Amino acid sequence: MKPYKNVDATRAAYHEDPARNSVHRSSLTVPTMPGTSVEISFLNHFLIKRNYDNVACRVTAIDADGNRIEARLFPVTEPRVYTLPLSQIFGAEACSFLVDFFAADNLFIPFPAVMINHRGHGFANVVHSFNRILNDVFEDDDINNTVPPPEASIDPDGNDAIEGFFVFSSGMQPVADALNVEFSHNETTHVAKIPASLPRFTSLAIKFRDAITALENGADTGVLKIQQPAQPMYFGRLFTGRQNAQGAFSANHSYYDSSATAEYWDNDAAGYRSYPYFPGVGTRIRFHPIMSPGTLEISVGLHNQTGRERARIDAGTLTSPGTTCVDADIDRCIEDAGLRAKDISCFAVHARPASGNTPTRINHQLIYGRVLFSSINVSLKNPNVYAPDGKTGLTWGQVLAGGGSEGFLGIVGDDPAGAPSEIEITVYDATGELGRSAKELPAGGAVIVDIEQVTGQAPVASDAVDSGTCYWYVARSERRDLTAIGLSRHAACEQVTGEHGF
Repeated sequence: MKPYKNVDATRAAYHEDPARNSVHRSSLTVPTMPGTSVEISFLNHFLIKRNYDNVACRVTAIDADGNRIEARLFPVTEPRVYTLPLSQIFGAEACSFLVDFFAADNLFIPFPAVMINHRGHGFANVVHSFNRILNDVFEDDDINNTVPPPEASIDPDGNDAIEGFFVFSSGMQPVADALNVEFSHNETTHVAKIPASLPRFTSLAIKFRDAITALENGADTGVLKIQQPAQPMYFGRLFTGRQNAQGAFSANHSYYDSSATAEYWDNDAAGYRSYPYFPGVGTRIRFHPIMSPGTLEISVGLHNQTGRERARIDAGTLTSPGTTCVDADIDRCIEDAGLRAKDISCFAVHARPASGNTPTRINHQLIYGRVLFSSINVSLKNPNVYAPDGKTGLTWGQVLAGGGSEGFLGIVGDDPAGAPSEIEITVYDATGELGRSAKELPAGGAVIVDIEQVTGQAPVASDAVDSGTCYWYVARSERRDLTAIGLSRHAACEQVTGEHGF
């Protein structure tokens, strides 16, 4: 794991000298999942954001033995959404895909802004790129110079009808090792070792209850950590989520356990971040005790349509390392404050150290939905993070809408004390730009976009099994701290899936 201060220093170096340590290949790997077809979708941000008009996407299909089936090249030259139905293009023999973007210009980021969409009967799951082959041995030196920390930020929630799972993927070499699993619940810690023998570029899916006896006995909440084996020239996360008996699932990626790493800013400046609120969807935040050692006092500010904070709720105290999460139900917070859900447009999360300095990484789960819920890993912002002079705000991402999918899009400024600003929002599909509009972002507030109205989609049909069309948005503002959240709720199973913007 690269220290966050080193990540921040790399960003500063890029802005000082863009030609230094430039990036010309950006990649991801894509696993298949049983009962679904898989596609990748992306907006040609290379052209729209940077005016790069000569980018190529190369997709390599790989079979269950780690052998190449074939590779295909797709030029990326138009200002539109590109959706590549990988299962359809390459057939059922493919069990994973290696996706590479190449450009003579500096791509800056080695992880591409790509969504992986698994589509099943009456649902779809979206997650941004989370595994990749490293670009060169020098990047391997930076990222894999120590034993990787355990993966965490995993929600084992379940019941008799919902089962949690995770997927471990191999990189460019076979794996003959094991996964070490640790589950803490009610001050008790359970451990297990899961053999992992995989060809290169393949995956292993594990049900939580097959890995941890305590989960079999009904302990479905707690702190779960999974130590992956080290893999050279590879950066890998776990793909983890919940699945119902009919095969519909909602899953996202894991995140580092930083509880054994003492890395702090040079002061105790509080972390903060705002998020849009969608009445009726169901909203929670969950902090796992995986930050650098210390204690954080966490609160939630509830903001109305004009951006005014109507109430500040004490969400709890998080001690890391530990065995207890802080879990705050935003809907319950609104009710307890005597407010109405329809009057709240966003909420702001604040975390301040009880003593000492602030950890550089304060991450948590942003949860939308109730049963098959979307659990998005996000990190709080901090005033100590490098911010280049003159930088304006730009964020972009995907929303599925139409058929059986109801789309939601909300945009906020991260800092609830930031200035009001106008936001220009442009929506794209496979044909190009659909339209653009200007909206006013109030200080401390949110802009909620009616995706069905923008795209011209009919209201969601409860009996539809089509899992929606890929629409992408771009939001621009003078405020540089924009965050966008795009969700889709599927009528057939009430599954919610979503992601933050890039």
